[in-house]
Amino acid sequence: MERQKDKILIVDDVELNRAILCELFAGDYEILEADNGKTSVELMEKYHDEIAIVLMDIVMPVMNGLEALEIMNAKGLTEKTPIFLITAESSNDAISKGFRLGVVDVILKPFNPDNICQRVNNIIELYRYRYKLEKLVQEQMNKIEKQNEQLRNFNVAMIDTLSTIVEFRDCESGQHVQRIRQLTKIMLKEMGRQSPEYRLPDKTIEDISMAAALHDIGKIAIPDYILNKPGKLTEDEFAVMKEHTLYGCDILESIDSLKQNQEQYRYHYNICRWHHEKWDGSGYPDGLIGKEIPIYAQIVSLADCYDALTSVRCYKGAFSHEESVQMIEAGKCGMFNPELLQCFLKIAPILPDILQSDDGLPAVVYHYQHPHLERLNGKKCYSCDMDKNSRIARLLELEREKQKALFAMSGDIFFDFDVSKDTITFSDEYKNTFGEECLINNARAYLSNDVHIVRQDLAMLQSLHSTLSENNPGYIRDVRLINKLGEERWYRLHVNSIWDWERSGVMLSLVGRLFSIDKMKREIGQWKKQAESDTLTQLGNRAYGQRRLWEMLDELSQEKAAVMFLDVDNFKMVNDRHGHLFGDEVLCRIAGEINKQFRSDDIICRIGGDEFLIIMRNIKDQELPLMKADDLRHAIKKVGHEADVQVPLSVSVGVAFYPADGRDEETLLCKADKALYEAKKRGKNNCVIYSAELENEPFMSQITKAESE
Repeated sequence: MERQKDKILIVDDVELNRAILCELFAGDYEILEADNGKTSVELMEKYHDEIAIVLMDIVMPVMNGLEALEIMNAKGLTEKTPIFLITAESSNDAISKGFRLGVVDVILKPFNPDNICQRVNNIIELYRYRYKLEKLVQEQMNKIEKQNEQLRNFNVAMIDTLSTIVEFRDCESGQHVQRIRQLTKIMLKEMGRQSPEYRLPDKTIEDISMAAALHDIGKIAIPDYILNKPGKLTEDEFAVMKEHTLYGCDILESIDSLKQNQEQYRYHYNICRWHHEKWDGSGYPDGLIGKEIPIYAQIVSLADCYDALTSVRCYKGAFSHEESVQMIEAGKCGMFNPELLQCFLKIAPILPDILQSDDGLPAVVYHYQHPHLERLNGKKCYSCDMDKNSRIARLLELEREKQKALFAMSGDIFFDFDVSKDTITFSDEYKNTFGEECLINNARAYLSNDVHIVRQDLAMLQSLHSTLSENNPGYIRDVRLINKLGEERWYRLHVNSIWDWERSGVMLSLVGRLFSIDKMKREIGQWKKQAESDTLTQLGNRAYGQRRLWEMLDELSQEKAAVMFLDVDNFKMVNDRHGHLFGDEVLCRIAGEINKQFRSDDIICRIGGDEFLIIMRNIKDQELPLMKADDLRHAIKKVGHEADVQVPLSVSVGVAFYPADGRDEETLLCKADKALYEAKKRGKNNCVIYSAELENEPFMSQITKAESE
């Protein structure tokens, strides 16, 4: 009798994912692991009679999951073994192809552990039952196969999820970018010592070295079959490979946080685009020649070349340090800047000692070796024979370190508010910005009186928090925060709430991100001020006056206010007799007198030509606007008598009151305009308050009046 199937094959290129699945099933099954489709095929060939189920990812290096399934199907390895796809790949084409290849179910990442255990155990039991039926009733094989196909179709579900980016697609070790960064820094400093032309501040060197780490980010968009091809690329394949410099620039342009520092963003962009340009113009993508290529991009190009030569790649072995230096010096890797080449040759003898990995091995021969790696017919596969908890803890700690590094590079503030523990954990940038520890206990009390949030914004956030729910889990708001120097700065706040799957209505945590938008806000404020300013008198313009009047009417309740139209009498004569430059100077002096006569919280603007709008808030009675108008008429008359002016000046004023004459903008402005027209009609140089009697007088609009003068 054949032995019971007692193994589960887990296929995923991310070790943390495999470790989590291993913990779920290791108590009942022996676990086999593979980090790519090719290894999974080899394991299926050896153990397929013992494997109860295969849990397969789709997107993997070397060979993806669908390619592996095609080979397994062709070899008849999946006829009696159910295949689950556990993946973040959500495209209908990929999932449909999986079903056509015999997949019985699709579980989308991130997954619920209890859910996946139940579904997998159900399928295993179903397949075991099917296996027994096949043994008992051999003559019914065709019928049972048909029923089994119906059963598989019954369990199929088409579920969408978010696509995820596969890390380390070109199979280079994580030490590659560290060596590029280190070598870039060394050569930048050496170039500065050799020539003052290339001398850079330490911070700039750090920024460029950091930017060097992203030089090959565009390779994420290059197909696997080209990126990991073991042999020489064809001309067409190489043309696709060269596109990674442009893809990288597109990716960088989509990262808003990088653009906040324009200088650093320029280093990232130029290195990403031009690290394959050559001194003689034979490089790509733009064919730059000589010093058209920034020196830092040239340095990254040379560093990348050296590391590629001394490292094992899918298409070549590793050359020795000496061989690599000789090849670069002989021009076998393209022509480099002669000055840069001499700099490299000068430091070359010490490079093997400087470029060390974390474990002390020379970086040029460093390769990652899994601590529990076993051989299978000369191939590598993983076996879950180490303590589950320690394995997951190690992997989670590695993910935490990666996350911490990414947070530090972004310059943003990230936080996690644990509702049950009443604690908030901030990223390190919080301490740098606000001078407080990153772990806050008694979080609710802290937030209710947060001294770093402007009071109005704190009240707004508290109100938003009360509206969070499972259907409305987050919000985005702009808030003002006070840093450790006491400076008020604008930040954009993203908040998302995490809810308990098992207990409805129970919030587990709030996670979020703060990033500075202060520069953007201040620029917008400056643009807005320019758009609402009168360039001649520096008062507000018509748009400013209308906006402030709208705001005032929204705010007012019992408060009384006055809306005043002021027009300089016969000012056209001043321009005609003395010229517009002289007239402009007189208008500026009149604007200055208006500013002197009114309070700081009154609204004053020039609405065009010699016309002004004044809005007085919080007036106790109607006498104050009349007194101000009278004082203003005398002050402007004096301006006309000044030695360098010597022109007769007078003004007419029309006044309407809120709320007596109206409660909306259009009504108040119309009635103030009628009062001004009446002042003109009465001989000018006087002030008229709107009254109902004016409605019976013929009315001429301001435009018609101006034309008649």
